[in-house]
Amino acid sequence: MIKNLSPGFLLMFSIFTATGQEDKPLIQLKLLNGVWNTAINGKTIYESWKTVNPKLMTGMSYSIRGADTIVFEQTKIVDENNQVAYLARARNQNQGREVSFKLISSANKTFIFENPEHDFPQRVIYQLVSADSLHAWIEGKYQGKGSREDYYYRRMK
Repeated sequence: MIKNLSPGFLLMFSIFTATGQEDKPLIQLKLLNGVWNTAINGKTIYESWKTVNPKLMTGMSYSIRGADTIVFEQTKIVDENNQVAYLARARNQNQGREVSFKLISSANKTFIFENPEHDFPQRVIYQLVSADSLHAWIEGKYQGKGSREDYYYRRMK
């Protein structure tokens, strides 16, 4: 008997099974919906995702300081003409412009988005470890050397 599965997870599983669309990356990525958190250097970092419509998810990364929410990145995952992309607008970077990363792989609940022209990172990766565990990382060349930053999130809600 399976225990401790969220109603949302069971609903998504039912939808995948009923529609036969489990191979569509944006449908799989909807499992990101909700609020996730991780601790980095003593600070709690949050990442939240929301499905806006069948072709758009919006997200943001932020921290909370007192009563203030400090947003440091606004994100989107979009499906335009059957091409999925991750779009990020980071505070104080890229002259405030959105940077696009094209989905190049979506195997085994691991989603790799890539933009080889971007300074750093060139790749953004999300791996859905379980219904309540997410491993995300960014990687690429930074000042001529390979670099990687890992983030291990737990679902809050």
